Amino acid sequence: MKKIIAAAALLIFATGCGTVATAQLATTAIGAAVDFLTPSEVREAVEDIDAAAPRMIEPGEVIEPTPTGDIDWSGNVIRATGTGVVDPNNPIPAQARLMAERAAVVVAQRNLLETVQGVTINSETRVENFMTDYDVIYSRVDGVVKNARQVGTARYDSIAGIVEVELEMEIHSPQGLSGAINSALAAPQGAMPMTDQTRDFLQQYSALIFDGTEAGLQPSMYPKIYDADGNLLLDTSVYADYLGSDAQSAIQFIGDLDRILGSSAFANEPLVIEVRQIAGALGTDIILGQEESDALGWLSAGLPFLAEAGKFLLGVI
Repeated sequence: MKKIIAAAALLIFATGCGTVATAQLATTAIGAAVDFLTPSEVREAVEDIDAAAPRMIEPGEVIEPTPTGDIDWSGNVIRATGTGVVDPNNPIPAQARLMAERAAVVVAQRNLLETVQGVTINSETRVENFMTDYDVIYSRVDGVVKNARQVGTARYDSIAGIVEVELEMEIHSPQGLSGAINSALAAPQGAMPMTDQTRDFLQQYSALIFDGTEAGLQPSMYPKIYDADGNLLLDTSVYADYLGSDAQSAIQFIGDLDRILGSSAFANEPLVIEVRQIAGALGTDIILGQEESDALGWLSAGLPFLAEAGKFLLGVI
């Protein structure tokens, strides 16, 4: 599978030149008097052109370990475990195990909350900053953690006399982390109607991939993309409500780009953009070259549709 770089980005711009003016006008019209689409309408628009791609990112492919748990960016989940000690003096073994399991859940919740606080939201902010600045965010995140689902059954080690429990919660999901913190983000704007250039891209390419492996791109919930002049081309947090309605529509992070490009699911050539530079204190933002900037002027209006189709992927180290 051939890898497309900046020259191919120019190709898509040229082949879609008949719709460039429309796409650029629509992009600059965000916030103007136009009909915005709801997330469900975005899904319907994608389904109408049969553009959805299967989710190819495997859980655990891009994982950020922490002292208290794991942030599985490719699996769209955060996990943590906790252990409880079985009281050897309890005359009722079943009761002793149940009490140990409850203690393990409490410890797992505490570890999960600590892990969640270290999640990178954007290149300047982690979840802990939002929790410190907004009491309501702390309450919401705490509530999501307390409602985290248990992974499998509790594991009982009869020799050590302990019970271990694993909990997980979603990163991008209305019931997960994004649903708890979105109120602290800038007021989200509605999705634009699908432009002709976005439609052309969805029909022609199997994915839009930003390869930031060489540049050292780090994963985050809401990365930003800047053009060659330093102007903000895309702030993904603007469309927070459109990301994560299911596992596929979350921002997808790739660790093994060659495996993705070699998959039969990408029989149609993906458009792979090499990230020239990264920006921000935490290294999560993308700076494009001039040619790529010119080619992707439509991306801000097109992101909700690309995400819904599972075609917006980021390669990270």
